[in-house]
Amino acid sequence: MCDDRFVIAGRRQTRFARRNAGHDRCSRRFMPKKLAALCCLLVAATIGVAAQSTVAQLAASGWQAIQKGDADRAAALFGEALTMRPNDAVLNLGAGVAAHLRGREENATRLLQKAVQLEPGLTPASQLLGEIAYHDGHLDLAIKTYEAALDHAPGNPALTQRLEAWRNESAAYDSFETIKDDRFAVMFDGPVEQKLAARAVSVLGAAFWRIGKTIGAYPSAPINVILYTAKQFRDVTGAPEWAGGGFDGQIRMPIRGALQNPAEFDRILTHELVHAMLHGVAPRNVPAWLNEGLAMYFEGDNAADAAAVEHALAAAHVFVPLSVLQAGFSRLNSAQASVAYAESLFAVTTLMDRIGPSGLTQLLQDLDSGERLNEALQRFGFTLSDFESTLARRVGVAIPSTRR
Repeated sequence: MCDDRFVIAGRRQTRFARRNAGHDRCSRRFMPKKLAALCCLLVAATIGVAAQSTVAQLAASGWQAIQKGDADRAAALFGEALTMRPNDAVLNLGAGVAAHLRGREENATRLLQKAVQLEPGLTPASQLLGEIAYHDGHLDLAIKTYEAALDHAPGNPALTQRLEAWRNESAAYDSFETIKDDRFAVMFDGPVEQKLAARAVSVLGAAFWRIGKTIGAYPSAPINVILYTAKQFRDVTGAPEWAGGGFDGQIRMPIRGALQNPAEFDRILTHELVHAMLHGVAPRNVPAWLNEGLAMYFEGDNAADAAAVEHALAAAHVFVPLSVLQAGFSRLNSAQASVAYAESLFAVTTLMDRIGPSGLTQLLQDLDSGERLNEALQRFGFTLSDFESTLARRVGVAIPSTRR
């Protein structure tokens, strides 16, 4: 990635990086390529005795599909193989990985638990099972899962290091309290944070209904929020310095300056709530620019912000191809993140003007069903290339024809 694609001056853009999260949408998928490569060896050892058998062929094709990113095909292949060999631990692992990549965490958990029950020493199944539990807010279960895995793989460095981090995090929560309502649980530490936690529940409740009305869905899963000191936030999340919050299955926020600037606290909290709700509606295939742009769109005065951003991008003659903004932004430095967030808001505001709330609902449903963004946009009469060209033209940047 060339840094000059992201260079843009102006304090207004910098504040986007300061206030918004280093949310990485892809972080909800855990090492699929490495896991697939390891599991291919397991397939060879466990099923390879009948290399030409139907089950072996289905399993091999399933892992190939995972490595190519085709989770739907992988799920179908492993599902068919399991009808013939339902008590095969590796096949249950494969089906669990595919379910996870499709954002179907409940199914993934069920399949991975069966894999571990059938073969307690199947470390990749335990690793993914523990990660899913952690990111779903079940820290104690994640710890127990890794402790059990280490009984069968003593000294495994990946398990040992992750388990130590989780134990440290769990110890830090010993003094935390929780405020709950029917939908949200906010964890905090101390009387000062208690006021912020109560405010957070109120802000989240109001924003939830406003956001749900526009996206056309109200996710039913409970949403956890954890309020940290700045140091705790960095230690737990590893987020870049410019991040103001994060969502990895739970909303995590540092409370620095929140009492002096409660409006900023509300904006960041709302931003992270959008990520949580989008994950409940469309847990896969939503590109980072759309995810982050929608989070900013619902923060506050999106029309004024989008107009200012468009003006700044045009003044600087900056346009980053949307393909560059496909993955999460946590890999970017502060200057790059400023541009990435700014362009995301500009793109989403333009998109909402074209398709409206009902179109957004349909778009999210299509993405979650497995359609690629370009295919999903054609329902509205334009392609991703058309849309990108429109954005670039509005800020005075020409896109080479070879890129379209």
